[in-house]
Amino acid sequence: MADDAPGPAGLAAVQRWMQAVILDPAEAGPGAADQVVTASRRLPARERLRIYQQGYRMRLAECMRSLHPGSVHLLGHEIFDQFALEYVDAHPSRSPTLAGLSDGFAAHLGRTRPDTAPGAQREAWIDLLIDLVRFERVFAEVLDGPGPEDGSGDAPSSLRLFRACAPVHTYLAAVHRGLDPDPPGQRPVRLAAFRRDYTVVTRELSPAAYGRLLASRATDDLPT
Repeated sequence: MADDAPGPAGLAAVQRWMQAVILDPAEAGPGAADQVVTASRRLPARERLRIYQQGYRMRLAECMRSLHPGSVHLLGHEIFDQFALEYVDAHPSRSPTLAGLSDGFAAHLGRTRPDTAPGAQREAWIDLLIDLVRFERVFAEVLDGPGPEDGSGDAPSSLRLFRACAPVHTYLAAVHRGLDPDPPGQRPVRLAAFRRDYTVVTRELSPAAYGRLLASRATDDLPT
């Protein structure tokens, strides 16, 4: 901390400032870093602060990759990181854990998809990406949520119903096994996902079976 920066009495204010400028570098303002951060012999204060800002963003990108391995495989690291960092910049995490970091990722991709401009042709790969991201979130929530192993009874309390434009479940399963699958072809799928023996089980359903399950869950607020 610079000599003229707030002392111990201003520690809370300095901590809040540091958090704000790491989350949003524009918050620092011109010259603000020089008043709080001490320069070194090699780096000025602003460059020292930028190390923390960049390190934080790279940690978030790493976390997003771990939450969405199928999407990383589909896009490649560089393009996925671009989408992921645009998302976390637009929607700073409010979750107390990193597991909730990507809760709004699919919705953000849907709002910012480039093929929604007037006259633009809808791109099938974007539909696939969004549904894959959605399924990866469901997969993580089922894995980490309550299940029959917790004594919740015979019916899987973790049951989630899901519709997608392609068999994203088989694609993600192949990626989890360390394989190099091609992007799945487009065909509507209806899925049920639940946890058994601490493992996520996914079943593809017929339209009739899916409809019966959906009708039986009258208070269901699950993504379909």
